[in-house]
Amino acid sequence: MRHAVIGVLFVLFLIPSAAGALEIPEYNITFDILANGYVNERVSMVFAGSLNASTLNYVVLGEISDLAISGGGKDIDYVLEKSGSEYNVKFIVPKGTENLTITFTAKDLVFTKESLYSFFTSLQPPVSEKINVVALLPRGFAVYRDVVYPEGYDMLTDGERIYLKWDLDKSGETAIYFKFYNTHSDYHPLMLAVMGFCAFAIVVYIVVYYRKRVRKEFLRGFTEDERKVLKALSERRVCMQKALEKQFGFSRTKMTRVVKRLEEKGLVERERVGRTNRLFYRK
Repeated sequence: MRHAVIGVLFVLFLIPSAAGALEIPEYNITFDILANGYVNERVSMVFAGSLNASTLNYVVLGEISDLAISGGGKDIDYVLEKSGSEYNVKFIVPKGTENLTITFTAKDLVFTKESLYSFFTSLQPPVSEKINVVALLPRGFAVYRDVVYPEGYDMLTDGERIYLKWDLDKSGETAIYFKFYNTHSDYHPLMLAVMGFCAFAIVVYIVVYYRKRVRKEFLRGFTEDERKVLKALSERRVCMQKALEKQFGFSRTKMTRVVKRLEEKGLVERERVGRTNRLFYRK
């Protein structure tokens, strides 16, 4: 996609070489914005009646390609002249033509800064009773914070793409401008950090909750005295039996009985030290 500081002025107008005004009740222009920043443009107009054979000029400012012109369902030959950044398209409209369609690809209407894209063009359509302008965003893109000019537009969707629509009530030069962004693009680093922290916090909560639940279920199979000793040993890992007797107020006989039951379950290992035991937590 092209990078630029300002949009390239893009002017469209139709001038009959023959004398007399060209009556165009309906003038339609569609900007189909592609993901690569190019814009497929389609201009169609309906005349008030059948035309006599006329030579018309169509002027575009900005780089274009894939130009095609048709009228009454038939392709029309043209001569393309370039002068600086201006393209002058000359062609002869066959006698009896009631409508005209011009299509091409424009390459200078979209520019980007960081993750935001901007569309800018300036239109100068011929005098018409009805002027319709449509701009289709690429798939997965959305308008940024309603930054759209001119006002009085409709924001619609065809189920796959968002598009903007204007029904202009005047001819003459009109600027079209809006900002848009890729809804699937990378998130801002701060947002990524917040999302990462939230995900980490959720994982920690689940792990802690699960361990507490497992421990609670595990301790249900023990007496109150056994649970006290297990809790103390799980926190210290190694402890003297005499110290636990003093902590819980157990007699030596009672403490020996509790340790023996825990040892039989494979949770405690004891090592004789003098007249007491050194206890090891083995869970």
